[in-house]
Amino acid sequence: MRATLAVTTALLSTALVAWTPTAETPDVTSVPLDGQQTEIRATIGGSSGRLPRLAVPAFLVDGGDAELREAATTLTDVLWKDLEFEREFQMISQSGAAQIPSAPADALNYDSWNQIGADDVLVGNLLRSGGNLQLEVRVMNVERKVGTFGKRYTCSLRGIRLCAHTIADELHKERFGLDGVARTKFAFASDRDGERMTGTIEQRSIKEIYIADYDGKRASRVTVRGSLNIAPTWAPDGRSIAYQSHQSGYVDIYVQKLYEVQTQLGRPAKGTDRVQNFFPAWSPDGTRIAFASSLEGNWEIFVVKVDGTDLRRLTSHRSADSAPAWSPNGAQIAFTSDRTGTNQIYIMSADGGPVTQITSEPRKADRPTWALDFIAYSAEVPAGVEIKKVNVGTRQVTQLTNGPGTNESPTVAPNGRHIAFVTTRWGKEQIAVMDADGNNTRQITFTGNNRYPRWSNR
Repeated sequence: MRATLAVTTALLSTALVAWTPTAETPDVTSVPLDGQQTEIRATIGGSSGRLPRLAVPAFLVDGGDAELREAATTLTDVLWKDLEFEREFQMISQSGAAQIPSAPADALNYDSWNQIGADDVLVGNLLRSGGNLQLEVRVMNVERKVGTFGKRYTCSLRGIRLCAHTIADELHKERFGLDGVARTKFAFASDRDGERMTGTIEQRSIKEIYIADYDGKRASRVTVRGSLNIAPTWAPDGRSIAYQSHQSGYVDIYVQKLYEVQTQLGRPAKGTDRVQNFFPAWSPDGTRIAFASSLEGNWEIFVVKVDGTDLRRLTSHRSADSAPAWSPNGAQIAFTSDRTGTNQIYIMSADGGPVTQITSEPRKADRPTWALDFIAYSAEVPAGVEIKKVNVGTRQVTQLTNGPGTNESPTVAPNGRHIAFVTTRWGKEQIAVMDADGNNTRQITFTGNNRYPRWSNR
């Protein structure tokens, strides 16, 4: 044990020296373009009872700048996928849009776009402006030949993907009143770097914490601990994460800032070799962290302020309570407990009030995650583990996955429309995203084993 601690301590010291914060993505600014007919935005495409069909042709580029052309290609591709993700538009395929030459908004061939079935065409023009890029975006209605959306965006070349995500979110908000998720991120644990523990009896894979865009792109490693680091949870402002780690030789909860240098990580639960702390969950107001702890001998749910003060126990039962999850308004906490003989999901007030059981699975239920009106969770079934959700008001249960492989550890998008989860259907443990009704599953990680996804709030 002493040898293990020595190795771990050395790894930790090295990690703290080697770690530098992930560079914060440059800002994207936008301003409305003049002359948009805002009064018709809410009505176009709504009367027919079908989704509006949107085309996104290749963005126009001024001059023969190869770097600018590459940026325009990236913008077009990322934006098309962002808009397709929320399924508020019926997207004209990129190959279909490529049949019609790109043109400025004032020179669109409306007859050609009408022939391939487009209701709207998103026109973009990219150019350099000082040391940045400037992009003018207009959405033109094919039938009425008027603009329904128009903004000018400024971003850096390094922030080109964020520029596309911003356009998608702002278009969804303005057209449908929808808070899109294109600018949100995932935190997750992964062994993708292939490191392994040395000097221990159990040759356990090292898992580090990573963050990535909502589509799994631009994955970046944010811990360098040389140990098992799992179960990340986001601060509401998106600038810090808490996670569970073995880096000190025992399990404790650590708080790490993403964009600031820390000489010492926060440890609000103050674990020791006798007190183990698991599964942190950050409160929606950003002030507290709920977690499971063996502090008083049995596994109970505790809550503590992020600075380590005001520690309070919320549950008191001879059975094991674990995996807390806050409700979106911070008034309640869901958790897992085996107090009926098998793990089920319970809810209580955030100050530890009366406990109510909300699942009655024949086998086990675990890892709750809370949306506005439902809780998604992992449920053990005869063939393995599947994702289910229970309506908090009606208690109606809906199974969302049905194989293949094992499907577990759900996390709900901040707009409640999508659920990410871990699945083995492609062999290794990978993260997938599906709509909240269980449809449209797509893989977003492809390297190594990836677990414990957690969707950011913004």
